[in-house]
Amino acid sequence: MEDGLLAESAGNTSSRTADLILADNLMLDLAFPLTDCDFAAPPSLVQTPSAPAIRADWFLAPDTWSISHSPDPSDPMPIGIATIKKYVAVLQSWFECWVTTGSNPFIHSCLYSANSPTCVQVAYATLASYIHRTPANTETVLQIVEDRSNDLLREGGPILDRVVAEEGADEGEQDADLFAQLTRLHALMVYQIIGLFDGDIRSRHVAEGHMAVQDSWAGKLFHSAGKALSNTPAVATHLVGGLPTPSTSSQQQWYLWILSESIRRAWLVAISLSSVFSALQQRWSACPGGIMYTNRSGLWNAASATEWEKQCSRRNVAFLQQFGLFDDAEPADIDEFGQAMLDMCIDGELLEKWRDRSGGL
Repeated sequence: MEDGLLAESAGNTSSRTADLILADNLMLDLAFPLTDCDFAAPPSLVQTPSAPAIRADWFLAPDTWSISHSPDPSDPMPIGIATIKKYVAVLQSWFECWVTTGSNPFIHSCLYSANSPTCVQVAYATLASYIHRTPANTETVLQIVEDRSNDLLREGGPILDRVVAEEGADEGEQDADLFAQLTRLHALMVYQIIGLFDGDIRSRHVAEGHMAVQDSWAGKLFHSAGKALSNTPAVATHLVGGLPTPSTSSQQQWYLWILSESIRRAWLVAISLSSVFSALQQRWSACPGGIMYTNRSGLWNAASATEWEKQCSRRNVAFLQQFGLFDDAEPADIDEFGQAMLDMCIDGELLEKWRDRSGGL
């Protein structure tokens, strides 16, 4: 995992800032449940392991767009520095995977297959140049990262101001472009993962200044999605304009899931970036809350609507982590994204026992 070029920069960062962070075996008082294990799923979504997901709108229900917070914020779960560093390395490997394969555990392979906006193309090219930088051109590449990040914020500001106004409008008047919001958040996350963890002082300073913007964009996107997609298939269909045009009802449903799941995963990654950086820098971080997302293996990598529909019809897919994970699932049932989130929200010993009991991964 740490053999990649982005992960290599993480190693450089840890060596350059050894005096600023804690020893690897020290535990942080960090309430960081990205997928809050006490977050109960709506009764209509709770299924037994043998029950298929039969509701067509199971991933669009209003209750699935809530952000949960621990009922006892005074009792945080300790997270080890080594665990946080491992998570950062995983995130870096995912960004590198996007450059090499066109997708990763939070950017779906179909998401930009029909429409790749300029901001995404610029971020993709910038990330590729960063991954393949040399000692001789590193300063130039980092300057490009800073300039493109600033350009993105200048271009995205007025658009997001309009989104806020639309969120206050009547439902019939709301026309928030979820795909456009998602693409801008993806682009900003590229610049943030570079700036926060490269180790360059100037880059880190710029990225720290953009952390609040990233959190705001993620929050506005998630809030907009909750209002636009909650049990409103007609509106949702209109908002899937960035994806290929669906030719069947199954394909339409699959594209809706891709859009909604991509928004959920983008929120999780964006919010966690700020939290883990704060934890490493300040030795603590506030809990960003937990949301529902689909972590059942096989769905994210489904190559077609038919395959996705088969997975949904024969397996328990509806937000498995929210109800009895250790009783209802084996480690192999959880996909790569879900495994990374579990590492950051569940006690390490409990996870280790669960994985050992099930034969590991």
